[in-house]
Amino acid sequence: MKMSIISLGVLLCVSSSAMAMGLTAEQGKNYSVLDAEMGRSSGGIYLDSQWIKNTSDGVQIGQAGTGYNLELGPLMLTAGVKATYIGGKKGDDGVAFPVGGGIKLSLPADFAIYGEGYSAPEGLANSVKNFVEADGGISWSPLGPLVLKAGYRYAGVDGKDGRPGHTLIDGPYIGGGLTF
Repeated sequence: MKMSIISLGVLLCVSSSAMAMGLTAEQGKNYSVLDAEMGRSSGGIYLDSQWIKNTSDGVQIGQAGTGYNLELGPLMLTAGVKATYIGGKKGDDGVAFPVGGGIKLSLPADFAIYGEGYSAPEGLANSVKNFVEADGGISWSPLGPLVLKAGYRYAGVDGKDGRPGHTLIDGPYIGGGLTF
């Protein structure tokens, strides 16, 4: 137990040196995303929150998460966990605790490609058999704190107790934000 506390303290100290904050917005054909994060663009511990709304059927997803970024040159590997509220329309309202990770590869001219995926099997969700989400795309930072993004986002559930599985969010998006 003492070793775990010491390890967590060391990770916090190492990662606190570059805790940049960021705000981004994404717009897909049938959904909108707002994201606020701290430390997501640098190595170490990060905090992240999202609100996603399907504008065609009213489904909403609210998330708060944390994880750890490991920088290896131009490559950043991420592992994390989220607390997710699913505001579905087919009897699947509830919470899930997906775990997952991602990868980001920095490219020349301030471009990067990224992808991440999270899953919460039945033991980590109270209203669905499984919650899955994935996000991937390309980003560009033309001016200091500005970032522009284009990608694809998916979120879906496998039904429970006779309810069917279905897609919550699905499709390409464009977005932008600031990191300061």
